[in-house]
Amino acid sequence: MMERYFDMTKEHPRKTGTRARHKLLVIVCEGEKTEPIYFNRYKEGRPGLSIEIPNTSDTDPKKLVKFAIRQIENYDLDLKNGDDIWCVFDCDNNPNTHILSACKNAGKRVKICLSNPSFELWYLLHFAYIESPLTNPVLMEQLKRKINGYKKNEDYFDLLKSNRETAINNAKKIHKMHKSNGIDLFSTESNPSTHVYKIVEEILKY
Repeated sequence: MMERYFDMTKEHPRKTGTRARHKLLVIVCEGEKTEPIYFNRYKEGRPGLSIEIPNTSDTDPKKLVKFAIRQIENYDLDLKNGDDIWCVFDCDNNPNTHILSACKNAGKRVKICLSNPSFELWYLLHFAYIESPLTNPVLMEQLKRKINGYKKNEDYFDLLKSNRETAINNAKKIHKMHKSNGIDLFSTESNPSTHVYKIVEEILKY
């Protein structure tokens, strides 16, 4: 599937000849609906922070990381002085070799946000703590019990907001459980888990 690039003719936050003093956070998402809809809502009322979500239709972790690396130059990111770039993708049916390769290519430049089995786990954690592995169909079934009529292309930010701290704590608790069991958080064995809380906590600083 070909990448859909954003309009490079538009003025970017750091292409003005002088650097702004605010932090620039770039979030590359594999999804064209759920993830961008959610993260775009964090752009509101964040003095000192700019959030950019470039468009790409890629879903392969390795291609997503390559796309993310290109955004470092496109947005003139200063990674040594506070700017960040995240690559957000789901475990889904990706084998460990693809996930590990993506993490290796990301190095220290691009931060990886893996959700296992998918991003919807982050939504579910707003309502329940989950330890048992989930398939995507089961995850969606459980989520629809919490959010009546759930659809990927709808905005649930306001509905989830009041339970955000619960979701953060649940995600951290799951990570702690996996670590105590010697599970690699960037592998297929980390089901269920999500790193979305790390991006959210960074945003909430502003």
